[in-house]
Amino acid sequence: MKNAILIVLFCFATVSVNAQNSNVNKANANIQNGKLAEAKELIDQAAEHEKTREKGRTWYVRGMVYQAIASSDDESVRAIDPGAAIKAAKSYEKVKIYEKEGSNYYTLSEIQAQQMYSIILNRGISLYQEENYKDAYLTFKDLTIIAPKDTIGYLYGGYCAQEAGELDDAFEMYYSAMELEDCPKLIYTQVMFLLENDKQDLEGALKIAHKGMEKFPDDQSFDKSIIAYYIKLEKTDEARQALIAALEVEPENANLWYNLGYLNGEIGAYDESVEAYKKAIEADPEYIDPYINLAYTYTSKAKEIRQEAMDMDLKTYQKEGAPIEAKADEYYKLALPVLEKANEVQPDDQAILESLSGLYIRLKMMDKAEAVQKKLVELGYWEDN
Repeated sequence: MKNAILIVLFCFATVSVNAQNSNVNKANANIQNGKLAEAKELIDQAAEHEKTREKGRTWYVRGMVYQAIASSDDESVRAIDPGAAIKAAKSYEKVKIYEKEGSNYYTLSEIQAQQMYSIILNRGISLYQEENYKDAYLTFKDLTIIAPKDTIGYLYGGYCAQEAGELDDAFEMYYSAMELEDCPKLIYTQVMFLLENDKQDLEGALKIAHKGMEKFPDDQSFDKSIIAYYIKLEKTDEARQALIAALEVEPENANLWYNLGYLNGEIGAYDESVEAYKKAIEADPEYIDPYINLAYTYTSKAKEIRQEAMDMDLKTYQKEGAPIEAKADEYYKLALPVLEKANEVQPDDQAILESLSGLYIRLKMMDKAEAVQKKLVELGYWEDN
């Protein structure tokens, strides 16, 4: 009798296993037949049953079922399970738990996961192009779950949330992206913009600028933003002290001198700005930005002086304008060798060449102006008239 019971139990177990394997097969067949609701029901049973829940094939077919639901163009099919995309991605990850790397289902699951990613990405882009920003945001949010280390979903999702007027969701996307190793600069600058302009949170924007500077130490735009925020927050002394303290440690750091020059220029400290830019050039003669800003500082001073003459009526100008123009020219003459050196460092830079041409004309050095203009034509920046 005991043997008979064992045989019955064995047969029952075999039937149960076969039934679940059959469910996997039927679910797979129903994908092809378009019977996705039935396929979902069958594969979910198999994924929960103790005899088939630890098989790579079960999870692979489950991924295929949910991928078919998520990628359908028919809204009623997608409504079978609104979370289908995430379930598909997680199913493909499960395959890797039960299958050896390089096996058939392991490799296929990676291929399908990539296809799943492309499907969701393209749907998000289509929704965005249709200006359906809310659904586009939700789609890109799914993408962040499918590929949590890929910044594209966070970036696009945040932008779509912005367009939908959901700033909190946008910040959630952007801040999540900042936790990733390859978070792009654009996300930092976007958060800074939103904090400053939409939230009126300059302190928050300043903190993000500092994080951006740490993440991208060679990108001077964050340094400039930090200085700008300090100025707006009326904390210029803090900015100056921080730069001076840093320069005491790194007196040959051209970037620090450049930023000090920029800060002094922003608050109207002309002499200090000039001196700092000169120090930056001395520290690194190949560093182009201090040349440009120093030349700009000189020419801005010249324009400021000339403005007095420009505000005169003709009779007064004819009597008193020449000395003022001559005084302004002294500053244009200071700018000239700085721009010429900048041109040596970057000889084909359009902005430098055009500024140099204008300066030569201002100082009545027409031969040199014509030579620069000829070069602008040769480089294709200007048309030959």
